Amino acid sequence: MLIPARRIPKRFSRPVSRETKLLIQRRRKYSRSRRLHDFLNRFRRKRIKTVKVWIKSSLKWLIAIFASLVILFFGLLSFSPLLKIREIRVTRANARLDIEEVQRILSPFFGRHLFFISPHEITKTLKDSIDDINKAAVKKNYPSRLNVLVELDPLYARLAILGPGEEASDLSQTGAIADFITGKGSYVTAPVLQAEENLPVIKLVDWGVRPVKGDKLISAEFLSEVESAEKSLSEQFGHTITDLTVFLRAQEYHIGIEKGIELWFDRVSSVDEQLKKYKTLLRNADISKVESYIDLRLSDRVVYK
Repeated sequence: MLIPARRIPKRFSRPVSRETKLLIQRRRKYSRSRRLHDFLNRFRRKRIKTVKVWIKSSLKWLIAIFASLVILFFGLLSFSPLLKIREIRVTRANARLDIEEVQRILSPFFGRHLFFISPHEITKTLKDSIDDINKAAVKKNYPSRLNVLVELDPLYARLAILGPGEEASDLSQTGAIADFITGKGSYVTAPVLQAEENLPVIKLVDWGVRPVKGDKLISAEFLSEVESAEKSLSEQFGHTITDLTVFLRAQEYHIGIEKGIELWFDRVSSVDEQLKKYKTLLRNADISKVESYIDLRLSDRVVYK
């Protein structure tokens, strides 16, 4: 049972100083401000917790929506007829390329889905079908077109394929189908264009069986040796190269210079060794007596006529 409060007897009361009264007033003010501060802190913590829960829930929904959109996007890519190939545009870097042949080679790709076709697959298909391709670039143009750039090996020389005892006929026929060899040694046939009339001519004999388009007639190393020999004869000896005859099975070549003279080389010894023998001949013999050929193929001597 609580005893009701009563005023303190006067004899027990103590006088309260002015400073004490001020201290009590300040503490009361501080207590009120403290209660307000605590209230605001509790309110803020509740709001922050509510916002965190809302953000977490929103992120889950956003992730679910994004995943659904990705699945929908790939579904549309997989089954949409809008992304199937309906056009293949071929650009040729060489005039001799037959665009109709390229279109025929690429015809199996029509109707396939553009997104799932690899440029490497198209490039490999072209290189397997066309032997003298140097480079093929494929670019996808959405929604339904392929752009294909095809570059062939550059032509190295024009061929005059001769039989035994046969002489080269007139080759100056622009527009006619002619025989060529590329820089990699492949045999091709193509119409003679204005720019190709100035290509050097190689007389090809001793070929056994007439070559077929795409055959590797002369290796790149063989062509490099011929170039080295012609360059040395022109720069070191001052000769003018008039013609070149290649014997395939014998693996030798005859380089024609001025006055109708031919220098005979083979691939058994190096070009430098054969040119050294030619230098020795020039120092020890009267070159003006040569009328037909100089044979540099023999290892121990030089024969001329």
